[in-house]
Amino acid sequence: MNTAELPEDNSQAAPLNPYAANPVDTAQPLTAYGDAGMVGHMQVISILQIVCGVMELFMGSLLLFYSVFFSLMMPSMNNVPSPPPPAVMFGMGIGFGVLGALVFVFSILRIVSGIRSFWFVGRTMMMISLIGGMVTALTCYCAPFSLGVGIYGLIVMLNPAVVQAFKMASEGVSAEQIRAHFARARYGF
Repeated sequence: MNTAELPEDNSQAAPLNPYAANPVDTAQPLTAYGDAGMVGHMQVISILQIVCGVMELFMGSLLLFYSVFFSLMMPSMNNVPSPPPPAVMFGMGIGFGVLGALVFVFSILRIVSGIRSFWFVGRTMMMISLIGGMVTALTCYCAPFSLGVGIYGLIVMLNPAVVQAFKMASEGVSAEQIRAHFARARYGF
């Protein structure tokens, strides 16, 4: 049999659909977006945001509990031999309440932005939660983890390829297509 008569093996090629719209902009060279591999880091950042958000949610709830506890303890401090001044107890209650509310809000923001960023949605929310999440390091509960996630997340979020991935998602490109697009740029397939 002549090799010219053999059918071409297209088992590895992507199926062609002439009727499907190609939402990925192929006019722009893939290397123009910077390090395309950073788009793959978005899943890692999303998972880390959710984990850190859940841990900080616990801490925020605990701080809010302490706030209520100190406000309820003020009247019963009369039986203590040397009670702290009422202003100190009131100040601690307010301080714990403000810090607890701040941590609680940013932990919810972290969880929501982590979930949404799996689909490359909510870049602004992710940036706010990363920066605000570093503020929650003031509780010293998850300070190294929170600072690490914040710095790593900002490095990834400010990458031009990741910015382009979020832009593509806002134009209607699915997350799978975005990952495949940048995987081609990174690995050349």
